[in-house]
Formats: sequence, C-alpha cells, structure tokens
Amino acid sequence: MRMIYLFLVFILLLQNVSAQYISGDVYILSNGDVSFFVDSDKELNIEGLIFENNGINGKTSSLTSKSGKEWFFILDFGDYEIILLEIHLPKNLKSINHLEGVDRIIDIDGRTISLIGENEKLYFQIEYELKNENDFFWVFFSIIFILSLLVLYLFFDFFKRKKKKLKDIFPLINDNEKMIIELLMKKPMRQRELRKKLEIPKASFSRYLVNLEKKKLIFREGEGKNKVIKLK
Repeated sequence: MRMIYLFLVFILLLQNVSAQYISGDVYILSNGDVSFFVDSDKELNIEGLIFENNGINGKTSSLTSKSGKEWFFILDFGDYEIILLEIHLPKNLKSINHLEGVDRIIDIDGRTISLIGENEKLYFQIEYELKNENDFFWVFFSIIFILSLLVLYLFFDFFKRKKKKLKDIFPLINDNEKMIIELLMKKPMRQRELRKKLEIPKASFSRYLVNLEKKKLIFREGEGKNKVIKLK
C-alpha cells in the first residue's frame, strides 16, 4: 500500500517537473557504507558515486559516522523540485534515536524511510543504533548447545531403554540365548563369528537364533556366510 501511495505521489510531482529531481533507493549497510541506485538530473560530488545517463550509482562511506554505539547518516544535497527517495536501513537495526529533515514516511517493519518533498532542500538526518553482532553469536551458540544436549540425552536415553528392555527379557530366555544377546549388545556380529566366540554347536546355535527371532529380539541381514546379526 505504501508503494502505491509513493507511486501516485511521484506521478503527480512529475506533472510539474521543470528542473532538478532525485528518486530511487539508498541502502545503508551495517558497516556504514551507503549504496545508491538513484535517478537524478543533478550530479552529486561524492567519492564513490558515479553520475551517468541521469543516474547516480555506487557506494560511499562519506555519508555516515559513528560515535560510541550511535550511527549518524546525513543527506545534504541542496534544492530539488522533486524528492522521492527510499532509505533502506541496516537489517540489524536496533533503534532509531533521532530524525529530522524533509517529510518522510516510516516503515519500521520494513526498516525503510521514504523521503518525499517538492521544491525544497534535500536535507535528512537519522541517528540510529545497531544490534551487536556478538548478541547473534551467543543466541546461535546457545541454540546449538541446547540442541546438542538434547540429541545426547535422546541418544543415551534410547540405549538405556533398549538395554533395560533386553535385561527384562533375560529371565525368559536360556543361558546360551542370553550370551548371544549380551555379545550383540556390544556390537552387531557375523553369524559365523558369533558362533565361534560362543563355541556352540551349529545346530543348537541355529535353533537359538530362530527362537530369538521369533521373540523379535534379533534380526539377520545379508546372505549365507555374510549374514550379520543385530539387535532389534
């Protein structure tokens, strides 16, 4: 809605154009640099800005200054018949402490100030503060730290509950099946390797594995001798 209003104002002002005008976008960056994307029939003698084909473009640091935590931005470009500029404030804007100069429309949410003037001097000053980058760092660090703790808690809680579940079923299985479970609690193992460690006859070992599978305590992956046994 604000852009529609500005467009209508610009059209009305253009009807009376006979001399100097300035319109477009000015971006104030967090490091104090200012980028211009402006149309004008009047050149600005400012280092870093280029005037060409009725356009002013470029970047300059000569329009801002800083005292303590407070930044200052000043436009003082003389008289214009038409002034229609969009001043875009830094994304990490914390507060606007002072404004003065040509008539303006402020969009706090969009961090934009629209300057509108007719037959007057282009003078505009703003004093503002930015959020400390360290604040963002500590917020980000805190979020990562909390998420890491949560992941660790869920990881250990999962294995704690899994271990408790397996111990709860020990009374329901025989001693050899219990030894199979205890070894698999340490790591998954190949079927041949597991039987060799337990020194259980092949026929009995196969029967124990079938019983544990039926009780949904283990499962086997792979084919033939390469089968790996894992806990569920």
